[in-house]
Amino acid sequence: MPRALTLEDIDRLGELLASIPDPFVPMEPDMLDGYLTAIALLKHPPRIEDWIGLVFDIEGRTRAGLANEEKQHELRKLVLARGSEIEQMILAQKPIDPIIFEDDPENPDDPFDALHPFADGFALACSNWPELMKTTSKAVQAALVGVLRYESVNEDSQDDEREVAASIEEDMAFADIDEALADLTACVQEIAEVTRAEDIERAQKAVKKSNVRKPPRRR
Repeated sequence: MPRALTLEDIDRLGELLASIPDPFVPMEPDMLDGYLTAIALLKHPPRIEDWIGLVFDIEGRTRAGLANEEKQHELRKLVLARGSEIEQMILAQKPIDPIIFEDDPENPDDPFDALHPFADGFALACSNWPELMKTTSKAVQAALVGVLRYESVNEDSQDDEREVAASIEEDMAFADIDEALADLTACVQEIAEVTRAEDIERAQKAVKKSNVRKPPRRR
């Protein structure tokens, strides 16, 4: 498994993303985690060059990024490392540990506000590569609701979208964000057990094989 990003790495990732100049709108680390998670769940993921541009500008405009080549290379390296880390956790059937920032103090009525960016990033990936949304698996469909229920509902949303969001919120039985986060990560793994089943099995076999102790050599 690749080295997990440290808190310093995550801070640096956020710093570099925030340094991308206007008019581009880069993702923040919490939204990036949702985006990378959705991509890691795809059986047929897009090429890196097809998805990484949206990290630097969510509107997909070309030439987005940092003018300094060294910093742009560092940013790309951190993004790919985070994506690899998330994927390996999924294949190892370990709960992902998404980057979650504190609740917005200006929105105290929404106890799950901190989960919106993750769901927004996840939804962005699904809208561009709809493999997960087109699944016929009931388990995946149910788990997708468990993730996308946290997607932001903005002022421009249609009334029916607002009604669906309100209905889902009423169905939530979570006492706090920790319980909601635990459910979200469980939903991610439920999706993986269907979409990445073969890869999970291969990963498990590789771990078992590496854990087999070799007989000592005779002298």
